[in-house]
Amino acid sequence: MNWGNDVTNCLAYIESYWDKLIQKPTKKRIDRHIISIPHPYISPNDKKFTFIFYWDTFFMFKGIMGGPREWIMKAMVENFAHLFETHHIIPNFNAPASMGRSQPPFLSSMILNTYETLTRSTALTDSLRRLTAKVFYNSNADKEWLLKMILVAKKEYSYVWMDPQDVYHHRVAKFNLNRYGDRDLGYDHSSELESGWDFTSRFYNRASNFLPIDLNMYMYKYEKDFMTAAHILGDQVEKRLWRKQARKRATTIQKLMWDKKKGFFFDYNYLSNRRSGFLSLAGFTPLWAGFASKSQAKKMVRKLKKFETDFGLAITAKESLAPLVNLSSIPSRYRHTIDAILTPKQWDYPNIWPPLEYLTVIGLLQYGFVEDAKRIMEKSIKAHTKIFKKHRTLFERINGITGEKPKDFHYPTQAGFGWTNAIFYRYVKLLEAIEEKTLYAKPKSKIPPYELAVLH
Repeated sequence: MNWGNDVTNCLAYIESYWDKLIQKPTKKRIDRHIISIPHPYISPNDKKFTFIFYWDTFFMFKGIMGGPREWIMKAMVENFAHLFETHHIIPNFNAPASMGRSQPPFLSSMILNTYETLTRSTALTDSLRRLTAKVFYNSNADKEWLLKMILVAKKEYSYVWMDPQDVYHHRVAKFNLNRYGDRDLGYDHSSELESGWDFTSRFYNRASNFLPIDLNMYMYKYEKDFMTAAHILGDQVEKRLWRKQARKRATTIQKLMWDKKKGFFFDYNYLSNRRSGFLSLAGFTPLWAGFASKSQAKKMVRKLKKFETDFGLAITAKESLAPLVNLSSIPSRYRHTIDAILTPKQWDYPNIWPPLEYLTVIGLLQYGFVEDAKRIMEKSIKAHTKIFKKHRTLFERINGITGEKPKDFHYPTQAGFGWTNAIFYRYVKLLEAIEEKTLYAKPKSKIPPYELAVLH
C-alpha cells in the first residue's frame, strides 16, 4: 500500500518519538510526587503525563508490538505486577495522589500480548540454534513467566475488582457485576477519573451509580483470558472454572445491558434499576471482547452512523447530549450545579478519542465488518496526517467536526501522545493486512468472532 509522503513522515515521527516516552525507573520507594517502579517504562507523553498510566499502556502496546522496542512490554507488565504486589492495586498512575483508584483494567490483555511476543522471540531463537548448532533448545521460561503474571492478574481481579472486602467499592453484590469506584464511597468525581472518561455526560455526574458496559466487558475479557492462559498451561480444571464464571457474567449482562429494541448495549443504573439510553462507544466493547452474538453485532453496526464523522468515530452520539436549557428562570445558587451536568465535557461529542475508536475497529474486524472498519481507519489516518502536517505532532484527541485540535477542557490538549501514535501505526498495519488479504487466521471459523492473524 502506497501511503505517500505525508503518512510516511507521520510514521517516521512516531518511530522516533518512542525514545522520548521511555523513562528510567524511579529510585525512591515513595515520595510526595512518585511511587517507585523497578523497570524502565513508557509514559503517554514527555510533557504533562510522564508517569506510568494503566490503560494508556495497553493502547501504547499497539505501536510497539512487532518492533524493536517490544522488550519494554515485558518490563511494563512486571512494573504493574510490582505495583500490585507492593500496594495491592494497580493505580491510575504511579503517584500517591492516585492510590485510591485504578483505571480501566487491561492487565490480562497486556500479559497475553507480551507472552505472544516472548514465544515469537523464543521460536526465532530456537530456529537459529537448530540451523547453526543443530541442537534443539526448549525452554519453559515463557510459560513460567505467563503463570507468574497471570497469578498477579487473578489477584488483581479478585482483590481489587471483585473486591470481597469492599475496599474499592467495585462490585455490586446484588448483580455480581462491577462499577467504577474508589476508596471513598460515593465520591463520584474519583469514580469518573477511574473510568478513564474524565469527564463525560455519560454518567450524569454519578459514575458510581452505574454498572458500565465497558468495565464489565473488560472483566469478561479477564475471565476469557484466564481460560486462554489455563489452556496454554494445560490446566483444564482452571479453564472450566473461568468458563463458568464468564458465562455467569454474560447471562447478567445480556439481561441488564442489551436493549433488544434499540439493538445496542448500554450502561445500567443499579440504584434506579434502569438501563441508560446514553449512546457511547463503550457500547461497542462487546464486539472487541468477543461477547456479542452474530445477530446482535448486525444490529449494533447500524449504530455506527450515530458516531461517525468525516474524521473517525466520536466518543458519544450527539443526540445523547443534553439539550440547551435557559437557566435564567432558575435561582442563581443552583445554576452552577445544573450547568456542570448539562454542559458537554471532553469525553463527549464531538471529540474523537483513539482508544475507544480502536476497540470498536477491532470489534468490527472480528465480526467481519471489514469495510466499515477500513472506512473508519482511513478517515482517522487522513485526519491525523493533516494535523501532523500543520502542527508537527499528534494530539491525544481531535475534534470530530473540524478534524482539528479540540478546545481545552480541564487541562490543555496534550501533544505527542502515546496512544494516538500507537493506534495510527496499528491502523496502517491493519489496512496493509486487509489489502494483502492476510487479516484472518486460516481456516476462518464459521461463527464470529473471527481470529485475526495479525498483531492487534
